[in-house]
Formats: sequence, structure tokens, C-alpha cells
Amino acid sequence: MLNALLLVGSVYYLPKLNKYQKGFILILLSIELMTSLQNAQSNGLIAGLFVLAFALLEREKYSFATLLIVFSVFVKLFGIVGFVLFLFYPKKWKLVLYSILWSVLLLVIPLIFIDYSQYKLLIYSFGNLLFNDHTASHGLSVIGLLSSWFGAEFNKMYIVLAGVIVFLIPFVKIKEYKNYTFRLLALSSLLIWVVIFNHKAESPTYVIAMTGAAIWFVISEKNKLNIALFALAFLLTSLSPTDIFPRFIRNEYIKPFTLKALPCIIIWFKIIYDMIVFKENSKNANNHS
Repeated sequence: MLNALLLVGSVYYLPKLNKYQKGFILILLSIELMTSLQNAQSNGLIAGLFVLAFALLEREKYSFATLLIVFSVFVKLFGIVGFVLFLFYPKKWKLVLYSILWSVLLLVIPLIFIDYSQYKLLIYSFGNLLFNDHTASHGLSVIGLLSSWFGAEFNKMYIVLAGVIVFLIPFVKIKEYKNYTFRLLALSSLLIWVVIFNHKAESPTYVIAMTGAAIWFVISEKNKLNIALFALAFLLTSLSPTDIFPRFIRNEYIKPFTLKALPCIIIWFKIIYDMIVFKENSKNANNHS
């Protein structure tokens, strides 16, 4: 329940979107959120943490925003990508300082309940698990799609590195940082990136990516291409795990070819393109002092 409530609350806390836009985002997410909840996973929580942290940063409530981002890292390691949002806001030293303080606090808290030797063993086990994690699976990701389509093994680190480079390309447009729409596009890109480049991504994980896709769709121009892309995402990403799709289609096409991931991958590249060609619109600009 916390997963759903936090995501709903965080979407409604987003500034500069009207209540109809926020409601529409949640309608678009409803099926994906139910899929995540039925699998008793924390993906809705992670999506909510990212969105709420962004909304708090927009309101310059830095202490709470940094807590949410740091906490997301402790829940799922890919939350570390959320720190890229700091680039958009002033007083970066304060954001870094708060992040360090929260990190130390969250690292120390377990020592209240367990002794140091046991804690050190748990940290070692966790590090060992992460070190060997890349041999486990391809998941519903870019890596999984490439492997299933081309029947070949790809170096996961190279794929992720390429994803990082492409993700960061739009951030060279420093002059656009003051534009709220540009910042929302960056949030959308981040939400999708952490899923499609996660080799452990599963079907319930896509509530995070679809949150990014839904935000992008609501703020984007409603041309034929954007409508078609989101319709494809709703069809293949949100509806394909449901009984609307016959089982043989899921088993023979959707799962073997990693088609659930395909629309979000395409939308992510479209968001990157939108950010690269982005032109400032004064009515959307929001300067930070």
C-alpha cells in the first residue's frame, strides 16, 4: 500500500502540472502499478521516491529531497542515478553535504540492532553479491533485448557505459537547466534509464519506467509519433502481462523477444532527442536564484 500511496502522492506534488495532467498520469500508470503491487515489490516506492525528490528539489526543500534519494540507493542501488538531478539546482554544496550526512546516518542505524562484526559480514556479503551479479541474467532490458533478437552475448558493462554516455549528452545544454519542461524531461529519462539498463529488470520493475513515459507523454506535443509511441508502450509494456493478451502470444512472442521493454527503450531515445533539440519556451522557464 505504501508503494501506491507514495507514488500517487508524489505525482500530485509535482509543481506546474494541473490536476487533470496529474490524474491522467496516474490513470496511465494504474495497470503497471497493480502489476507491481501484486508481485509485492518495492518498485512503486522507488518511482515515488524519485518523483517526490524531484518535486522537493523544485521547491528547494533540499534536506528532505536528499534523504529520499539517499534512501532510494539503500533500497535499490540504481537509485544512485538520482543524484544527477542535483545538476539543475543552486547550492550544490548543500545538496552534497546533506547527502553525505544522510548516508552516514543510514549506514550507522543498523548498528543499533546488530553488532559490528555481524554488520561487517553483511556488508561483505552484499558487496560480493554485487560483484558477481552481472553473470546472473539479462532481464527485460536493452541487454536482454539485444541478446534475444541477435542471439549473441554482449558485454554488459559496455552497453551500460554507452547508455550512460547517451543519457548525459542532453545535460551539456546548461542554458536549458532553468526550464521546468527540460527538467521534467530529464526526470522522465532518468526513470526509464534505471530500468532499461538494469540487467535484473523484471515485469513489475516497469512501473518505474512507465512513470517516466507517462510524464513525458503528458508534457510532450501530442503529435502522431508521440501518441503512437505511448500507445505502443501501453499495449506492450502495460497490457502484455495481463489476460488481455492470449497466453500463446505472451509465451511465443512477448517474452522470447523481450517486447515488454521495446516501447520504453524507443521512448527513452525519443526523450533524449527531445532534450537535445529542446528550445526554451519562456512560459515554462523557471529560474533558480
